[in-house]
Amino acid sequence: MYQKIHRHLTLLFTGITSLILITMSISYLYMSEHALSKNSFLSFTSEVNTILSNFEQQSTLTYEWLAKVSSNGKYLIAAYDHDVPLSYTTTALSEKELALVDNIMKNRETLIRSIPPSGMLTSTHKEFTYTSSDKEHYYACYAEIGRTLGNLTVLLLYPAKKLYSQIFYSRICFLVINLSGILLIFLFSWHYPKKLLTPIRLSQQQQADFIAAASHELRTPLSVILSSISALKCAPPAAQGRFLHTIEVESSRMSRLITDLLTLARSDSRSWSFHIKETDLDTLLLNACEAFQPLAAQKQITLHIDLPEESFPACPCDPERISQVFGILISNALSYGYAGGSATLKLSYKKGVFSCYVIDNGIGISKEAKAHIFDRFYRADASRSKKEHFGLGLSIAKEIIESHHGNITVADTPGGGTTFLIQLYVNDKKHKV
Repeated sequence: MYQKIHRHLTLLFTGITSLILITMSISYLYMSEHALSKNSFLSFTSEVNTILSNFEQQSTLTYEWLAKVSSNGKYLIAAYDHDVPLSYTTTALSEKELALVDNIMKNRETLIRSIPPSGMLTSTHKEFTYTSSDKEHYYACYAEIGRTLGNLTVLLLYPAKKLYSQIFYSRICFLVINLSGILLIFLFSWHYPKKLLTPIRLSQQQQADFIAAASHELRTPLSVILSSISALKCAPPAAQGRFLHTIEVESSRMSRLITDLLTLARSDSRSWSFHIKETDLDTLLLNACEAFQPLAAQKQITLHIDLPEESFPACPCDPERISQVFGILISNALSYGYAGGSATLKLSYKKGVFSCYVIDNGIGISKEAKAHIFDRFYRADASRSKKEHFGLGLSIAKEIIESHHGNITVADTPGGGTTFLIQLYVNDKKHKV
C-alpha cells in the first residue's frame, strides 16, 4: 500500500512541479525572444533609415558605392530604376538571391499594403519580416526614393540567421535545463514522499505492535481465569477457594492493564482532561512517600524524601496526574530495588524549573534499554519483567509529563541503580500548559 502511495505522490509532485517549471520557462522564453526580436528589428530599422538617407543624397549610384553601402554583404541590395534593375543588382547578387528578390518584388502588393505613393524628391519605405521558401528568415525594407532623374526603387534584405540561431540555441538550453530540472524534481519527489511516509509507516507498525502486545498481555490472565474456572467446576469445595483467589488476582491484573490501555488511548486521541491549578509539588511528593511507605517496609527498602529548605512558587499542573507519575516511578523503584536498599525522592527549584528526582540503588537499566524504556510494553529483560508490570507505566508517565510540556529522562545512579528526572516549568510562556 505504501509503495503505491509513494509512486502516486512522486508522480503527482513531479507532474505539478514540472508543469509549473515548464510554464514559467516558456513564458520567460517567449518574453525574451519577443524582446530580442523587437530590439533586432528596431536596430535594422534605424540602420535602414541611415542607408535610405544616403540614397537620397547620392546623385550617382556606382557599383563601388553600392558595395560599400551593403557593408560587404551584410545587406542584400536590389535597386531598380523605373522597375529596371541596375547593373549592380544583376551582377552582385547570386542566382538564389536574385530569385529571392524577384519573388518579393512580384508579391510586393501583398507583402506591403500600407506604403503611400512617393512623389518627386520624396521617399517612402516599409519594413517587414519575410521567410523564404527554404525557411530562411529576413528583415526587409521596400523603399521608393524620389529623385530628380526619376524614382528609384530599393529593396534591402538583412539575413536574420544569426538572430534565429541565437533563439534556437536558447531554446535548446532551456530544453536541457528543463529536462535536468524535471530529473532533479523526480529524484527529490521520490526521496521526499518516502521520507514523509516513514513516520506514518512507523506509526502503523507501532500500532500493530501495540495491538499484538496488548492482545498477548490480555490473553495471559484470561487463559488463567478460564483454566481456573474449568478447574473450579471439578474441584471439591475445600479446594475451590484457591481457584477463586486466582481468578480474583488475574481479574484485578487484567483490570489494571485495561485501565492503562484506556489511558494511553486517550493520550493518543488527545482527549485527556487536565485540571491545571497552582500546586505545591513538595506536598505531592510527601503524600506519595507516605502512601508507599508500607510497600517499602514490606520489601525492606528505605524510602525517604529530600526537600529544599527555601520556599519556592507553586507549579501550574494537574495534581492528580503528577501524583500518578510519582506513583509509577516510586513503584518501579521499589519493585526493582534490593532488600536493604533505599529509594530517595528529591525536589529542587531553579530559574523557573522544578526538578523532581526518583533515585534508587536497585538493579539499574542497561544503556541499550534506556533508549526504549519509555516505549509501550517494553521490558528490558527477564529481571525487569515481573508479572505485575506490563511495560506501560513509564509510557503513561512520559505522556503525562509531555502533556504538561515538561521533560522526563532516565540516568544511572552513581554506585548503581536508576535515577528518573522530571522537569516542569513555571513562569515561562513557552512551557505553560
